[in-house]
Amino acid sequence: MNLSAVIGHERVVRQLRAAVGGHAAHSYLLAGPSGVGKTMVARAFLAGLLCDAARDGDACGACAQCVRVAAGTHPDVHVVAREAERRDIRTEQARDVTRWLVLQPLMTARKVALVEDAECLNEHGQNALLKTLEEPPGSAVLVLVATDASLLLPTVRSRCQRIRLDPLPPALVDRVLADRGIAADVRAVVVPRAEGSPGRALALADDPRADARRRILDQLARLGTATAADLSATAQALGRDDTDLALATALAWYRDVLGLALEGPGVGVRNVDALDVLRAAAARSHVPGVLGALETVCDTIRDVERNANRVLALETMLLGLRRLERAAQP
Repeated sequence: MNLSAVIGHERVVRQLRAAVGGHAAHSYLLAGPSGVGKTMVARAFLAGLLCDAARDGDACGACAQCVRVAAGTHPDVHVVAREAERRDIRTEQARDVTRWLVLQPLMTARKVALVEDAECLNEHGQNALLKTLEEPPGSAVLVLVATDASLLLPTVRSRCQRIRLDPLPPALVDRVLADRGIAADVRAVVVPRAEGSPGRALALADDPRADARRRILDQLARLGTATAADLSATAQALGRDDTDLALATALAWYRDVLGLALEGPGVGVRNVDALDVLRAAAARSHVPGVLGALETVCDTIRDVERNANRVLALETMLLGLRRLERAAQP
C-alpha cells in the first residue's frame, strides 16, 4: 500500500509524493471515473502521511504505522464509506468524522480521514463537512474520493485541493489484468470494454452476469423488430441488479456503432466479441440517429443516478431506442 505500487497516474503520484515529503494540504478531492484506482491511490497517500520512515514522499510499507494502516486498525485513520444497503452516506457519518478530526492524534503527528464515494453525501452531510473544510484542525487531513465531483457542493469543491485521475491507456489496463493472472484471451475481450478502468476490467473478467450482457446485446441487435412486450420482458429479466450493466453495455454499443459508421473497420471497438452485428448495425444506421440513441442512454443513466425506478427507466429507454431505430429505417 504505497504510491510506488500504483500503475499509471504518474502526474498524480508525483503530486502526492511532494505533499508527503513537504507540506500537505488540509483537504484533497481525488476525482475520476469509476475503477481507475482513486481509492487505492488515496489509501497509499494516507499511508505515506502517517509513515514513520517515509522516503522520497512514499510510505515504507514496513513500519508499525504502515502495518496498522494496511490492516485497517490505525487509530489515527477514519474511513467513511457508504453502507451496502444504502444509496447515500448518512449525515451522521459525516458529523462523526468532523467530531473525530478535532481530537488529538494518538500515535502520529496527524490524523487522516478518508471519505469514499463522497458524491453520495447528501446536502446535509456535505454541509456537516464544511466547518472542518473552512477551519481545518492543525493536525488533520481530509481526503474525499468521488466519481462525479459535480455532485458535490461548490463550497466543498472549492475548499479542497483537486486531483484528477484519468482513465489509463489500454496497455496499462492489460498489464493490471496480466499481473492478476487473467488469461490473454479474456484480456483481449474485456480491456476494450473497460474504458481505461482497471477496476471495471477486473469486474468484467470475473463477471457472473455475462448472460445479462448478452441479453442486452441481442436485444439491441434486433431492436427494430422487437415488440413492446419483448422490451418489457428484457427490462424485467435484467431487473434492478443488472440495470447498471445494461446501461453500460448500451452506451458501449452505440459508441461502437458510431465509431464504425464514421471511421470504418473496427479500430477502438469495445464489444469486440460482437463485431459482426455491430458492423451490420452501423451499415443500417445514420449518424444523427446514433447520436440520438446515445443521448437517450445518457439521459437514462442520469435518471437512474437520481433514483428513478430502474426497471421502468430501462424499459422506457429500450422503447425510445426502438423508436429511433425504426425512424431511421427506409
